[in-house]
Amino acid sequence: MSETTRPWPQADLEAVPCCPVCGNVERSLLYKGLTDRVFCIADGAWDLYRCGQCACGYLDPRPTPESIGRAYASYYTHDIEDHPIVRRKGYIRSLLHDLVNGYQNRRYGLQRSPALSIGRWLLPLLPSLRTAADAECRHLPPLPAGGGRILDVGCGNGGFLMLAQQAGWQVEGLDFDAGAVQAARSRGLEVHHGGIEVLDERSGCYDVITLCHVIEHVHDPVATLRRLRTLLKPGGVLWLDTPNLSSLGALRFGPYWRGLETPRHLVLFSPVSMKTALTRAGFHSLRQYWRGLSLFNVFAPSEAIARGESANGSSHQGRPPLRDVLAEVCEMMQPARREFLTLSARK
Repeated sequence: MSETTRPWPQADLEAVPCCPVCGNVERSLLYKGLTDRVFCIADGAWDLYRCGQCACGYLDPRPTPESIGRAYASYYTHDIEDHPIVRRKGYIRSLLHDLVNGYQNRRYGLQRSPALSIGRWLLPLLPSLRTAADAECRHLPPLPAGGGRILDVGCGNGGFLMLAQQAGWQVEGLDFDAGAVQAARSRGLEVHHGGIEVLDERSGCYDVITLCHVIEHVHDPVATLRRLRTLLKPGGVLWLDTPNLSSLGALRFGPYWRGLETPRHLVLFSPVSMKTALTRAGFHSLRQYWRGLSLFNVFAPSEAIARGESANGSSHQGRPPLRDVLAEVCEMMQPARREFLTLSARK
């Protein structure tokens, strides 16, 4: 630990003697002494281990559930602004923006404008952009006859809930961050403050449950997934998105990879460990998706961290270097190496 890094209080640490996903005790040290290089608000230096069986990564020791909130003092979910896939700036970007809207309006029942209806035919010719547009809508299934209910766990400012509501879904959110909950409620959304325990009295009431960059933050991911399964109706869909510890970015940047986000990311999944967690929780019919354009938001911050600079706001300003474009092509063809594990599963 460097002289400038204050330790996390010993009384607020807990040991993790075995893998939180599969229970295996065999492991190897992946990185030692990681610090909060993303938001620079959390104390401590942390060791990340890789499970010898399912290849997930996990912190040991790690903050206790009672103390972890200190690592979220200025987290991004407080921001009420939603960020489009393509900003409407300049002729080309404005054209792509309107094509995306046209595609999403047709595919998911949105009413976004301005929109070009030919996007429904043209966007599939642009695989990266189409898959990014699908991921923004979290690959929503068709709206059930008579309506459907969605729960977004870790809903943040409610951006996705607003989108799903526009598509005709009855929406509900959940977040432990009081600032995020306040931001979402200010938009007229029904959002609960706390963890999934606030829904203990419910079961079998949601058609879809989504978790976007949530599962890596929880102390017991398998138990969380099991509880979410009980909240789904029979045949209901769970959709989740999480950083991939086996991704091209993780391999390229190592301890500087943006996806580590120590100590908020307690468990980092590989394709094998993600499948293990979902099947142990009782889910079936797993399906993986490619997000498209995802690594462009990860490589630039990772490069900044490697240079000792702030990761916040780092980007290539819409002009990624050629090697990042080539990495995007490689990611498309190698599902196990994609920057994020984006999957759906059924109850």
